[in-house]
Amino acid sequence: MTTAVQIRKLALALPGVEEKPHFGTPSFRFEGRMFVEISEKKNEAIFKLSKLHQEVLFDSRPDAFKPAIWGAIRWARLFLDHIDARELPELVREAYDEVAKQKKKTRARKR
Repeated sequence: MTTAVQIRKLALALPGVEEKPHFGTPSFRFEGRMFVEISEKKNEAIFKLSKLHQEVLFDSRPDAFKPAIWGAIRWARLFLDHIDARELPELVREAYDEVAKQKKKTRARKR
């Protein structure tokens, strides 16, 4: 089982990450862009994972991963009771990398 404390520790260990509240829940951001939000009360988290990886997880592990959708925005909702702590570092890193690569694309377009 995974906990919000583990997510916080992994996220804050990444370069340039800061924790900020998002509608009363902790979120983790790189250069202002959120990549993880945790709900300690619900023992859930929302991760910005790649679209392909999300689809695989939704299909193969519906007890642990469900879509979190706000209009055109689609992230992965993780039910932490069903997430093995050993897979957590890769999930946190993937979410971070998704935001970091978007920031690189934005910078390149501005040049």
